[in-house]
Amino acid sequence: MQYFDVVILGAGFGGSLTALLLDRIGLSVALIDRGKHPRFSIGESSTPAAGYLLQSLSQKYDLPQFQPFCKYGTWQQACPDIACGVKRGFSYFVHQPGLRFQTGAAHCSELLVTANLSETLADTHWYRADVDEFFAKEVQKSNVLYLDQTEILLQRTDVWKISGSRNDEGVSLQAAFLIDASGAASLVPRALGIRPQTEFATRSRAMYGHFRDVQLWGEVLEQSQVDRSDYPFACDLAALHHVLQEGWMWQLRFNNGITSAGFVLDERQDTLDWQQMLARYPAIEAQFAKATVVAPEAGLVTTGRLQRGWSESAGADWALLPHTAGFIDPLHSTGIAQTLCGIERLVSVLEQHWKKDSRRKPLANYSDSLMKERALIDRLVACCYRSRFDFELFTASTLFYFAAATSFEHQRGQEQKQPIFLCADDSEFVRTVDRWLQLVSEYEQQSPVAKTAIRQEVEQAERMLAPWNRVGLFQPEVPNMYYYTAAPEMEPR
Repeated sequence: MQYFDVVILGAGFGGSLTALLLDRIGLSVALIDRGKHPRFSIGESSTPAAGYLLQSLSQKYDLPQFQPFCKYGTWQQACPDIACGVKRGFSYFVHQPGLRFQTGAAHCSELLVTANLSETLADTHWYRADVDEFFAKEVQKSNVLYLDQTEILLQRTDVWKISGSRNDEGVSLQAAFLIDASGAASLVPRALGIRPQTEFATRSRAMYGHFRDVQLWGEVLEQSQVDRSDYPFACDLAALHHVLQEGWMWQLRFNNGITSAGFVLDERQDTLDWQQMLARYPAIEAQFAKATVVAPEAGLVTTGRLQRGWSESAGADWALLPHTAGFIDPLHSTGIAQTLCGIERLVSVLEQHWKKDSRRKPLANYSDSLMKERALIDRLVACCYRSRFDFELFTASTLFYFAAATSFEHQRGQEQKQPIFLCADDSEFVRTVDRWLQLVSEYEQQSPVAKTAIRQEVEQAERMLAPWNRVGLFQPEVPNMYYYTAAPEMEPR
């Protein structure tokens, strides 16, 4: 039986990166995964905070091979064979059932929010099949024991005992500390009987896959003679959101010809399938007229309710990475940045408190921080769902997320503070989001609402967010076109 300081379950990019960081601080580490790479995983988008965090971790722990992934330009120079996509920011377009896309004065159906100044400096869409495989291969070059295609059972005594099989051969390990990076599988909390969280403000489910030959949304707009001359960037070079009566659709384009796309639907409304959704929205249906599903092999994925979470995320000898601790919704592209933020905190705790009784309190703080982050993300997402009946109100709701994201970036980069993700430990900001959620929830029940009332509430939102509005939210020179919102480029410490 082999003994390790830490065993990590799950070899996505988060589990692999954590293994390499712990190896760098001198701990003995094993990384176990039930599958193998490359494998399908839905596309994800990075953000300025994600790029900063990855660069910071790469520098601090001497892992320069990951620094190119912080920006699109350096990624293409160093690793052009690893697929990704350009993400200049976020773009949103609201649709009405049965009608082709229409806009009007002041971009009343469009919202573009820029996150970076150029394509070279852009964030990226991660084609996870390639990215996760690269991270896992780096693990295999290190001192970390890497076991893929391994089925395991967990037993907890004075140490963790991990037994199972790999290629018909027995596996038997012991570990002083266990990290669960298995995502929804959540092996550790299930083994420990941790109570799941069941109350969420957001209620959504998804249908998604990877496609080829999805027409550019910009081409559809051109065919409809929609003026794009004052867009701050090409609308497809973004996390593209179609805002719908039933929920919304994401589109992320990779440079290998594949597009990640999915409908995320409000569970409070009637269930529709993929074809029914396309048929409801002619402009989106036109985008997919020639599209074919290329992954996963079994066809489109249809989920149940997306929201999940655990009441505890760490103990004296175990911890969950953020995506295992819980998940809300892909609306605000929070996954990569939150994972990196959690890894940074957890590795720091183990580095400073390994073999010390003092690690109990910082691990409890780590668990508490994940709960706070999840609660805030839940409310920020729910605000958008509850306000999508009116695009002006929906736009104001998205700015609560952008205020949180840019405040986090500013505090990390300019003030050299270390708030938890999205400043979820700022109690006044959390109360402000709660007040806005209550307001838009009330208006949703009253819909339709007079435009004069909507405008008054948007003005109130601007006043509410004033303490966290560092980048000119609510006052773009061109209506709904934000040419730059990220905090100044952050320099890692």
